Amino acid sequence: MKNHKFQQVRVQVKDPGESVRFSAETDKQFARVRGIHISMPNDDVLVGTTLGLKINGTEIFDDAHEMRLITCGHQVAPNMKFFLFEENIEAGGSAIEGRVTDGGTMDQSSFPYEAKIYLWLVNDEPKTTS
Repeated sequence: MKNHKFQQVRVQVKDPGESVRFSAETDKQFARVRGIHISMPNDDVLVGTTLGLKINGTEIFDDAHEMRLITCGHQVAPNMKFFLFEENIEAGGSAIEGRVTDGGTMDQSSFPYEAKIYLWLVNDEPKTTS
């Protein structure tokens, strides 16, 4: 059995300032969520755009969490792009609920676009700090 998986959740944003709710479920074969990465079509989309996220009913990010705080540019190596969670967030078929709210800073010609949310699911035990 694989020890990790990158599960993707896609969110379509059609209009400037739009707030889009999404829901999904984590893969049942994996024990916990190690981290998150969000891929956007360009850096301009990040200005003012927010992400709210709950996993298994636990708030991970409130609705006003700026998405640019958990993303990175193309200059970062692929294996370093994920925002890692320090706490243990259970996967194993957990409900995912969230909201992406566009910052409303781009012109109409940039729409629609797709936000891709990648959850890094693993089966290893969380690292503990002494």
